[in-house]
Amino acid sequence: MAGVSKETQLSIEASSMFPGFRFSPTDVELISFYLKKKFDGDEKCVEVISEVEICKYEPWDLPAKSIIQSDNEWFFFSARGRKYPNGSQSRRATERGYWKATGKERNVKSGSVVIGTKRTLVFHTGRAPKGERTEWIMHEYCMDGKSQDSLVVCRLRRNVEFRPNDNSNRSSLNRRQLSVSEGGLDRAGTSEGEKTAECSRKCSSSHDSHSIEQLDSASESEQKLSNEALLAESSSRPQRLYYTS
Repeated sequence: MAGVSKETQLSIEASSMFPGFRFSPTDVELISFYLKKKFDGDEKCVEVISEVEICKYEPWDLPAKSIIQSDNEWFFFSARGRKYPNGSQSRRATERGYWKATGKERNVKSGSVVIGTKRTLVFHTGRAPKGERTEWIMHEYCMDGKSQDSLVVCRLRRNVEFRPNDNSNRSSLNRRQLSVSEGGLDRAGTSEGEKTAECSRKCSSSHDSHSIEQLDSASESEQKLSNEALLAESSSRPQRLYYTS
């Protein structure tokens, strides 16, 4: 471990011998101890966290640069920097993607005192606005009162439950179901206005649905109600059938 004292190396090696020992500081500890010690120049207290330029690397390359190895959580010091020299936006792009902020920046408190802020970012491959979301998540901690260019401490995580292309698969399914439904309406002889209204209802249902199962259930219910309505109309208005024939 380059740049790490022998004492720290021995401590890390000893802790790795026992299952359950992990380096997992809280939000408050990351700011009030590690980030503060880094600003104070007390390098020996913070040498368990390496300093890297986050945007020079892709997220899947960063775990190898962590002092303490882990299966799902890694820590780094990094300077945010600016996207443009005179701009207010932070630099977020890498060679193969970019970090996109999600949600609002939140205060981190020690007791009732605000000691810093926490921002959550998700890595997307490609370029905005057509980037593809990935399983890589980063929490960025900044000490209160520091400038945008100042050093921050980052907690990198990998969401093991993430499934790629969920959104694209759902959109494709919605389009296929809508196409099939429209085809069924054509064969039944539904008017253009009724098809438009039906399409609008289906699109709204698809948008509000939170799962594929809910969407399937809604489509089946609508089809059943439509069939029952047609049957009821035919039974109550026999003269229309006689006139048509």
